[in-house]
Amino acid sequence: MNKGAANTFIPAFYAGRSILISGGTGFIGKALCEKLLRFCPDVDEIFVLIRPKKGLNINEKLKKMLDNKLFDVLRSERPSAFNKLIPIHGDVSLEGLGLQPIDREMLIERVSIIFHVAASVRFDESLREAVFNNTRSTRDICILVFLHVSSTYTQTNKPVVDETLYPSDLDWREVINVAEHFDEHILKTFTAKYLGTMPNTYTFTKRLAEQVVSDYSKSLPCVIVRPSIVISTAFDPVKGWLDNFNGPVGMLVGGGKGILRVVFIGDPIVTSNFMPVDVAIKTMLIVA
Repeated sequence: MNKGAANTFIPAFYAGRSILISGGTGFIGKALCEKLLRFCPDVDEIFVLIRPKKGLNINEKLKKMLDNKLFDVLRSERPSAFNKLIPIHGDVSLEGLGLQPIDREMLIERVSIIFHVAASVRFDESLREAVFNNTRSTRDICILVFLHVSSTYTQTNKPVVDETLYPSDLDWREVINVAEHFDEHILKTFTAKYLGTMPNTYTFTKRLAEQVVSDYSKSLPCVIVRPSIVISTAFDPVKGWLDNFNGPVGMLVGGGKGILRVVFIGDPIVTSNFMPVDVAIKTMLIVA
């Protein structure tokens, strides 16, 4: 598709639609909200699943998010677009996404596109929390229709990752059941055996989440996007925007500050793959 056609067709596709975004206040979620509002001006409404924390309710948390420099261009060009963002009280770590029954029914009735961006990216998280945040939440989102943001690194044992769904040795239903019913001591005891060749609970649970989507895709229109390590914007809406220390940034800042003096190098032939967040967002909008 050429650029002119994309600029016409893609905004038209999203026009009049109600969209739900999980993880909308996170790094990728912020960029997705901004791009949708600016590039697709006729989108009807965007529901943002928000978990209140640190003394902020969901409305205050949304307001704080919109104060970010990322939204400056939109603020100057079309500030009324922010009225299309609607916070929804929820928590992906809870069963059923922590949604109130009235909100669940409203979303089922009005939403036609869901971007499931929310995930825990901590590599050292307990198996229980990783399963709840990354695998069970995907199941609960599927119950509602959608685009799922996965990771290139769900297939860390493959030198090349093709655009295909790979079978899993484990049943995601069984893993969720184990995480829900076994105590923390037992889970810690057999986590290493459960993970097998996967390096951490993040990649393990994100791989299982792909299987969830695969199973639900038999009855729902689903898409999986596998970005690699998502870093700062390349150009849009501003160059170099970033609001976290994920990926290589923590190492670079630590080295620049003089706090980090030694880095243990792993396999010298392995190259880290980085993807600007604005490129990842464009990919998600086009694929959806």
